[in-house]
Amino acid sequence: MAQQTTEPEDSPPSLGAWGTASPDRPPDAGPPESPEPPESFSHGGLTSEDPWAAEAPWHRAVWPWGLGGVVETLDVIILALAMFVCVRFVAHNYVVDGGSMLPTFEHTDFLIVNRLAYRSFDLSWVPGMDEDDWRPFGEPQSGDVIVFEASANRDFIKRVVGLPGQTVELRSDVVYVDGVALDEPYTAEHRPGGVPGDYPPIEVEPGHVFVLGDNRDNSQDSRSIGQVEYDQIIGRADIRYWPWGRVGMIDHTLGAAADAAASIGRGVAALWR
Repeated sequence: MAQQTTEPEDSPPSLGAWGTASPDRPPDAGPPESPEPPESFSHGGLTSEDPWAAEAPWHRAVWPWGLGGVVETLDVIILALAMFVCVRFVAHNYVVDGGSMLPTFEHTDFLIVNRLAYRSFDLSWVPGMDEDDWRPFGEPQSGDVIVFEASANRDFIKRVVGLPGQTVELRSDVVYVDGVALDEPYTAEHRPGGVPGDYPPIEVEPGHVFVLGDNRDNSQDSRSIGQVEYDQIIGRADIRYWPWGRVGMIDHTLGAAADAAASIGRGVAALWR
């Protein structure tokens, strides 16, 4: 029988070690040589250029944000100091010490005092002006609760009841201004054995005010320390900000009778009430 020969079927091309077809490689050529793997990335060449390895300038060690950061910081500090000075010039906070103003103010009440209320300016240096005591925000008025320098290291808070030119008198715990009795619902009730409720008539001197504490039985005021000069006045107590339950503006009303007897002409001071 004749032997039949068959043509070998075409075998599929072999794949190289890295997945590449090698159709033309003879079958007896042996295993293909493995190609070199692709070169991996390395940071070794950046060692000499590493920015973190370089020595920082001396000023960076002192202020790492640079000159621009220093300038911005100085701007913030200067602005904060300017605001602090302005606020301290306009207002000042005080804590009530003692009970001389009961029941209006209690011990440890926190107040803000308006220091511009009676501020005076000397304009005598301006050519053509002879004013050496200009008060653009007004002068003390009846009923104003003021803070003044009673001594070198002691400030008092009292209520103004008498203005320059007025006559003040106390009879049986009732205050009379120019002969008119004051209606004072804010004063504490007189206690037996307290400060005597009588005081002889006295005319308030120019540039002075007559002050009394709302707690007349326990108050060092014009009855004992005399009249208060304008230059002694620090400012007017306008706001109570503690305790929380009594926060609010302070009432400077003296009484209907006193308002009728008091001089008129609050001027610019009314804008600050």
